[in-house]
Amino acid sequence: MAERGLHGVRASEVVKAAGHKNNSAVTYHFGSWEGLLEAVWQLHTEPVNEDRAAFIASARASGDFTLPTMVEAYVGPLVAELRRQRPSYWARFSEQWLAGIRLDFFALDDAEAARQPHTDAVMVVHGLFTDIAGELTQLPESIRPRRVALMARFVIGALAAWEREPTAEAAQDLDSLEPELIRMAVALLAAE
Repeated sequence: MAERGLHGVRASEVVKAAGHKNNSAVTYHFGSWEGLLEAVWQLHTEPVNEDRAAFIASARASGDFTLPTMVEAYVGPLVAELRRQRPSYWARFSEQWLAGIRLDFFALDDAEAARQPHTDAVMVVHGLFTDIAGELTQLPESIRPRRVALMARFVIGALAAWEREPTAEAAQDLDSLEPELIRMAVALLAAE
């Protein structure tokens, strides 16, 4: 799915790759193709959400909840998830998912965000993105959610490009990529 797109793979291919012979295994175990995609998303978002929520709580408690720290709260847990998975496909999966949703997805109001699937993960990111948007005082308020969404897509796109690197050096490069991504994302957000 990460290589060919969320809808570029047939369920029978997934069943075969999983070692099953019954072509209805996806429906049996996940209810539908969308249920399988939802399960993959949740498998990765739970640890990302836990890491992000802990980082945000710590930054708030220390009084260091500045724009760079907020961006680190977004980027760091994503990078940690890539480190946990070898090989990693999570960023490419996320890139495919982001390609299919509206640009201002995280500009939802609190009540609408709370009605989304995976409410905990959505609410943590929604709150973080709302906080980030609040720091962008150089921009008109109406443009801030779009800028935050563009930053998020930039980060996911960069991590997906990293995943596509076939070399062993790419794994070591993740250590230098993370702070570079944070600096670039902050610069993107701070631009007028």
